[in-house]
Amino acid sequence: MKKFISILSCTLICALFTVSAYAAEKQDKCQNEKPKHVAGFISNGFWDNWELQGGVGPTFNLGAGLQSADAVYVGGYLAVGKWFHPIFGVRVTGEGGRWGQKTANWSYIHIHPDFMVNLSNWIGGYKQRVYNAVLYAGAGLGVGALNTPDLRTYEFLANIGLQNRFRVCDAVSIDIQVQYDLGKGGFRPVAIDKSAHFHGLTAMAGFTVNFNKRTFERSGATEEQAKAALEQLNRHKAAEQKALAEKELAEKQAADRQAELEAVKQALTDAQNQAEELAKLVEDQKAQAETAKEAVSTDNYDEMIFYSYGYGVLTDTAKKRLDLIAEHIKNSKKPVFKIDGFSDPETGSKSCNVRLAEKRARLVYEYLLSKGVPAERMEYRNCGTQNCPFGKPRHNRIVVIY
Repeated sequence: MKKFISILSCTLICALFTVSAYAAEKQDKCQNEKPKHVAGFISNGFWDNWELQGGVGPTFNLGAGLQSADAVYVGGYLAVGKWFHPIFGVRVTGEGGRWGQKTANWSYIHIHPDFMVNLSNWIGGYKQRVYNAVLYAGAGLGVGALNTPDLRTYEFLANIGLQNRFRVCDAVSIDIQVQYDLGKGGFRPVAIDKSAHFHGLTAMAGFTVNFNKRTFERSGATEEQAKAALEQLNRHKAAEQKALAEKELAEKQAADRQAELEAVKQALTDAQNQAEELAKLVEDQKAQAETAKEAVSTDNYDEMIFYSYGYGVLTDTAKKRLDLIAEHIKNSKKPVFKIDGFSDPETGSKSCNVRLAEKRARLVYEYLLSKGVPAERMEYRNCGTQNCPFGKPRHNRIVVIY
């Protein structure tokens, strides 16, 4: 017993010196020093996020078997802990209890530091919630048979447990804690033991009281602030895109008006030249007639895209021709071009030919649309096998653009 008390006293003295040195060092630091950040959170002060825990409940000596009451008795624990992060913390725990046996009752004590992990904050993100699952593990000195000097033992015990915390308010929570202990079998030297190792289990209910600052500060914006900033950025982008579109439209309208003005100026110049060259009226009229003929021919513009038997797919050659047609339509003054789809009336059923003619016309329409031709300048229709332009049926696997 004296040996245990000596070890415990030395441990407490070292802890006090450590706390004093840390506090003195913290006071010497500049007050304006920027706080350190750990994975998105500002590290808390030394006196923040402390907690005191306690609880009672049954203890089980699993190595003795559970066939009798000798393996079960009552125990309790007290602990002091601190959270350095919403997920990670440490605590020092002292627990003890008694077991019954046929020969005598004996008590034990186990003092151990634990490393704690808040699984709820790890998995679900840091926030104030009703329930928190805290996983912890540690190891420390265990003293068995405190009330029996002849059987007293000192062993190293490891422990792991899960603490279920139910928050009552910001400062208090109710806990249900389950813990497993493992050590040498000599920790409980009784004949009832069936295992070479000591296996202990505790299931205790208790409480946790938090002191000083109980929350953590985020080093950056909160999720709500980040969401609001993103929404504002999207609004700015939308306004910028709208302004850009309006600017482009205004520039296009200005260019169109300039083109119209240039056309008027050119028409006036042409009229003046015609008046000056009255002697060459016949030649000018012929030239104008040829120009008008060419314009009519260009604006009417007949073009055909041929397909193979049963096919509704544009070949590379057809696409190249359609690229030229697209440029012509965009540059032409003719308001609307028509796209008629035909099929071979002597092959396949009538319903299949009608669908195939529809598909061929639609493919040409969609391809020209993808090349920048406005939809309002094109009309496509399904002519099927009616009014075929060619005498030979197989020549009517075409699409006509005019």
